[in-house]
Amino acid sequence: MRTCIHISVDMYELYFKLRELGLYFISVDDLAKLLAVSTRSASRILSKMCELGLVVKLGKNTYGLIKF
Repeated sequence: MRTCIHISVDMYELYFKLRELGLYFISVDDLAKLLAVSTRSASRILSKMCELGLVVKLGKNTYGLIKF
C-alpha cells in the first residue's frame, strides 16, 4: 500500500525565509536539501515562485531571488 503526504508551501513566506538566510541564488538541489523534499518537488516550487515573480530562472537548475 502506497502512502502519500501532501503539503502546502506559502511561496511568499519561503521567499522571505530564503532572503533572511542570505540566499540570493538557489539551485533545485539546494532547495530540495533545505526543505527535505525531492528535487522534483523543489523544481515545482521554484517554477511556481517564478510564475509569481519571486524568482527568475538563471540556468537549467538555478534561480535568483528578485529583490523588492
